[in-house]
Amino acid sequence: MDNIVIDFKKEKPLYLQLVEIIKHRVVENSWHQGMKIPSENEMAKEFGLSVGTVKKALGVLVQEGVLFRRQGQGTFISTPDFSKSFLRFFRFGMTGGKPSEVPGSRILKLKVVKAGKKIADVLNLAPDDKIYHMKRVRTLQNTPFAVEELYLSYTRFKGIDQVALEDQLLYPIYSEQFATPVVWADEFMQPDISDQETNELLGVDKITPVICVERIAYSYGDLPVEYRQSACIGDNFKYHIVIR
Repeated sequence: MDNIVIDFKKEKPLYLQLVEIIKHRVVENSWHQGMKIPSENEMAKEFGLSVGTVKKALGVLVQEGVLFRRQGQGTFISTPDFSKSFLRFFRFGMTGGKPSEVPGSRILKLKVVKAGKKIADVLNLAPDDKIYHMKRVRTLQNTPFAVEELYLSYTRFKGIDQVALEDQLLYPIYSEQFATPVVWADEFMQPDISDQETNELLGVDKITPVICVERIAYSYGDLPVEYRQSACIGDNFKYHIVIR
């Protein structure tokens, strides 16, 4: 699995080559989240580098959030803080609701289908590849506020249809059960009006303004792992994003 080595003949700086090797180990899960990595001296010996070069590479990865340091204990692979995931990626809020409240969810369907061209292009798959198609209603204070459709690679998430998903955040499940942490996301938002099915699911009886949010979630190595479409009631919609 770990066949990437330092190439001393390359023009690319040695510390950046080491950055790529460490990222590769994280992506391949040979170095898993929360794991303490070898010391700077051990890594210098393994790769034939100076301790200063290793220190520089680790500094880059700490700055990017791939690694973190504990004083007197060493350097570790970062684990996303899912208690803040809605602040990190998105946050919906009902008027008068607590901004930190985690939405509930009700799964309407979860089935295996062919990707088709649009989803295949987003997830870097072939159109005939199998994917999971999930549809669910999100709630706050037991009140529906959004309808979501999600698309996942069948190969990467095989068996997720056997996992209890209702009222659960999905990203911890991706990470802990399928070794696929979400580390960043790209979102697109536009206004629209609801259709009849959305009205019924959200408990409204007339055409209603909705905010449509499309998200592509990525793992390490800029690997797209989830495509999500959300339709949220417009008059109770609040959007918050933190850019780091």
